[in-house]
Amino acid sequence: MKYFAFLCIILSLGSVGAAAHPQISSTLPLGEALFTTPSAFALGAAGICYTGCGGVPGVPSADADYEQQVIELVNSQRLANGNLPPLKRVDSLTDSARYHATDMGQDDYFNHDSYDRVNGALVRVCGTWDRVLSYYGGGWNALAENIAAGYSTPEAVMTGWMNSAGHRANILNPNLREIGVGYAIVSGSSYSRYWVQNFGSKSACYPIVINREAAATDDYHVSLYLYGADVWTEMRLCNDADTWTAWQPFQSHLAWDLPQTKGIHTVTVEMRNSSSGTTSSDTIYLSRDYLATLGNLPEAGTFIYSISEGQFLPESLVLSPQNITSDATLAWTVAQSGDWFTLSSVSGNTPDTFTLSPYFSNPPVVGTYTGSITVTVTQPLNTQNSPQSINLTLHVIESPMRRIYLPLVCRYP
Repeated sequence: MKYFAFLCIILSLGSVGAAAHPQISSTLPLGEALFTTPSAFALGAAGICYTGCGGVPGVPSADADYEQQVIELVNSQRLANGNLPPLKRVDSLTDSARYHATDMGQDDYFNHDSYDRVNGALVRVCGTWDRVLSYYGGGWNALAENIAAGYSTPEAVMTGWMNSAGHRANILNPNLREIGVGYAIVSGSSYSRYWVQNFGSKSACYPIVINREAAATDDYHVSLYLYGADVWTEMRLCNDADTWTAWQPFQSHLAWDLPQTKGIHTVTVEMRNSSSGTTSSDTIYLSRDYLATLGNLPEAGTFIYSISEGQFLPESLVLSPQNITSDATLAWTVAQSGDWFTLSSVSGNTPDTFTLSPYFSNPPVVGTYTGSITVTVTQPLNTQNSPQSINLTLHVIESPMRRIYLPLVCRYP
């Protein structure tokens, strides 16, 4: 029978830099584990073998999405329990956590300290903070770690941690600013699945966090949290490589707009006081386009007129400019080139339509007539695919139209 297990540990530096003695809780069985089929990505069999005290960069994960879910759940708990600031995910703590999760599974142990298995026996390699700091570097003022084993989902492991006083205290510690999560699946080990949370805070590090460290959003309106209210007096921000805002008074909470295009966006903030300054940034994925795009218009239109029948085919063409990427209303105008057709309207707002109708002011002559219309969006500015031109053709024939095969009257892109 396998049991869930977890441990927590925290280390902090006082104002004079003295390290407190870490306290480690005992392993707690939480109940029988319910296992699903393990992922095919089993680190213990993937040819990756970790020995020593960490320091290996770019450690792979059994499921990076699971790790991200844990981070988002941590920040949800911090919001629900005292409106605490969100933690920022950083690569150094992520590598430290992933290394330890993988190492515990590979060498089949469960401890905060790092061990190697030599000739079947466990040999302690280094302490917890030696490993964490091999990634996280100097200048820190607080470190913490939670570990767990046997849990199959992010929700399950977070429930276990939140139901334990020591782990809960780490998750809700107001003195921590940064986080990394590691998840490993190692087949043949005692628990199969291993979880590690590494927390940290550095005196010279003032993170910016978008949407409480969510990985993605479908809304370009986001919220920012900025650390440093007790240090900085002014700030300015920019999106990606765009123009900086003007300097403004520092504030920890800020509503912000991302560029309205689908993709990864970076928000950068510069913070300063009378004697110094610093820079911080965060990224998020915007999952949809918000820029308006002119669409629902054909690239060409064709008419036929039979002199013997005195009839056009088709008699008219109804067009409806639309915004095909966002909900913004388009204000549009239409210009024409050619004197053999009329327009029912030369301007409108979506979802308005306009009708193009061919006509002759003089007796028609057999031949081919050409023309075009151009639809231009006047608002919002920078609408994609604007202006858009539609080429028009009129074929005038003597014979009845039933003898004519017209495969395409209106051709769309």
